[in-house]
Amino acid sequence: MTLGGAENLESDRRARTARSEIARQFVGPDGGRVSYLTVRHRAGGPTILLIHGSGVSAGYWVNQLLGLGRALRVVAIDLPGHGASDPIEGASVETYAEATARLLELLGAGPVIVAGHSLGGAVAIALAARHPHAVTGLVLLSSCAKLPPVDNSWERWLAYLPGALRKVLFFSMAKKILFAPGASSRAVSLGMQELRSCRPETILKDVLAARTMDLTDRAARLEVPTLLLCGSRDRLTPPTLSEQLSVLIPRARLRTIEGAGHMLLLEVPERVNQEILTFARSILAPIEVPSVDAVEGRRGRSLARRLLDWARGVRSGMAVRETGSPPGG
Repeated sequence: MTLGGAENLESDRRARTARSEIARQFVGPDGGRVSYLTVRHRAGGPTILLIHGSGVSAGYWVNQLLGLGRALRVVAIDLPGHGASDPIEGASVETYAEATARLLELLGAGPVIVAGHSLGGAVAIALAARHPHAVTGLVLLSSCAKLPPVDNSWERWLAYLPGALRKVLFFSMAKKILFAPGASSRAVSLGMQELRSCRPETILKDVLAARTMDLTDRAARLEVPTLLLCGSRDRLTPPTLSEQLSVLIPRARLRTIEGAGHMLLLEVPERVNQEILTFARSILAPIEVPSVDAVEGRRGRSLARRLLDWARGVRSGMAVRETGSPPGG
């Protein structure tokens, strides 16, 4: 057997191991189903709900599913129209928040920590404002209450280009905006794979939802402990927006991660997981949440290695196994 063949076999074995830890499940009737990912051998303790951003799905939380699943019960939702969830009419931050609240109700999860990235952070704010008894803490990554006005002339320019060229330029610009220059190829590969897999109409709805949202008043009225994480090199939601949000939310604390871009959950997953676990331990005491070192020791393999395995598994057509088992099964 050649060296390349041996490496491929080892990669396949590791990919199967990674996939075996994550299950896809559904709640709701046909036409209104919501999909979510969870860890098969989940912890029996507190629950953390992960809400993805625009143009992606629950799959890009893979590092957090694998990294936090030994300490917390982790649930990553596919928002309506994303991933394997059915689309809805009138997609907005508010309707996404209601779909998320419905998932929590059907799972019987009780008060949970909610972590949202980018647009998912806005959904998390709306969820906590509309259903305060459902949320015990917030983690907002690369988030803001309201986007500043932007120059959309480049979009009008793109509209005149042929479809194929327009698509190439869109993804090229997205890559530069979403990731810091030093981001690993593994992080970029998974992030761009997620974006390319999203329905074009869903991306447009997400962009509209982000541009029209204004959660300023609701953020100022939040009463839950909140952790804000942002990358120092985030070009989409720069650190100034996180700083403004930290002033708005009464019980917020801000952590800026040096060198990370907008997709910090992919770029620096170990640091993100460490911050989340530390935050969870601070607000859930006396409930026991394993320390970061304990979780890292049980995992055995680095998250970077697992991320590569996951991406390879998806590329080879071996998606996360879908099950029809009942919620929480």
